[in-house]
Amino acid sequence: MKAAVYRGPRHIKIEEVPEPEIKGRRVRVKFKAGSICGTDMHFYRGEWKLKKGRIIGHDAWGIREDTNERVVMAAVANCGHCYFCLRGLPSYCVRGKFYGLTRDGFFSESKAMLPRSLIPLPSTVSDEEAAIVEPVALAIRVLDYMKPNLGDWVTILGQGAIGLLMTQVALLKGCRVIAVDLEDYRLKLSEKYGADVLVNAKNEDVVKTIRKLTKIGSDLVIEAAGTKGTVEQTPLLVRKAGKVALVGESEGYLNLGDADQALFFTIYLSPVEYPSAVELIARKLVDVKGLITHRFKLGDFEKALETLDNPAEKPLKVIITQ
Repeated sequence: MKAAVYRGPRHIKIEEVPEPEIKGRRVRVKFKAGSICGTDMHFYRGEWKLKKGRIIGHDAWGIREDTNERVVMAAVANCGHCYFCLRGLPSYCVRGKFYGLTRDGFFSESKAMLPRSLIPLPSTVSDEEAAIVEPVALAIRVLDYMKPNLGDWVTILGQGAIGLLMTQVALLKGCRVIAVDLEDYRLKLSEKYGADVLVNAKNEDVVKTIRKLTKIGSDLVIEAAGTKGTVEQTPLLVRKAGKVALVGESEGYLNLGDADQALFFTIYLSPVEYPSAVELIARKLVDVKGLITHRFKLGDFEKALETLDNPAEKPLKVIITQ
């Protein structure tokens, strides 16, 4: 079967690999569609390390072979009984698997999966929408963990696909959103989704603008741009005793001199939020289809990566189909 295999920076290509072995309680899922994530692009650019020979991809859906159901494949598999699982923290399971990172991912013609990692898709979720469930689940997890109050200012650094979904979920929580990005076309989408304030970091001093607007600093800050520079900016944006979620990147120097009692944390995807993500998409409470800018077949995977890596193409979400 064909799969997208990582062989090194800027060297991810479609190769023939063995069919997955179906044993124990696992079932075969035939890949139908998925989307390329920012994490995949960090690997592609050589910014993050990945084991050579790994099949990438962690946001996809397919057809369950034994029941013929449409299902989303959860990117995290956990044991259910270790220290972290028993405390409701499956992302940190000591035996956990992150598909596309620590285990072979979903960009292959078929995948062996445990049934508990498969979330049924209602007919109200289209095939293309089903390819973008993982970042919705992540946005839900981040905002649930932050526990915003109604009317809180939430500054979201980066308005790529992840940031735009953070914006949508924050607005559902009753927050006032300050959307920050370098590109006007992304900020226009932020405005479409209801962001209260748009800040183009090319043209404005982000710290001064947000401090002037909020008086005391942003109640919550979400780093979704995935750069060291935006990580280092977060302590200057958050108010005292506020909260900062480092989602896109976690490396960088934090000057905590004025960020008294502010809580900084990294946060990762968990399987718990997938059903809620599917529900939000099904009820049209979040828009994922509007984020799709390009579509490619699995066989054109290298071209898809090149497109996503080219700012002139104005990419957001790139969909891969069988």
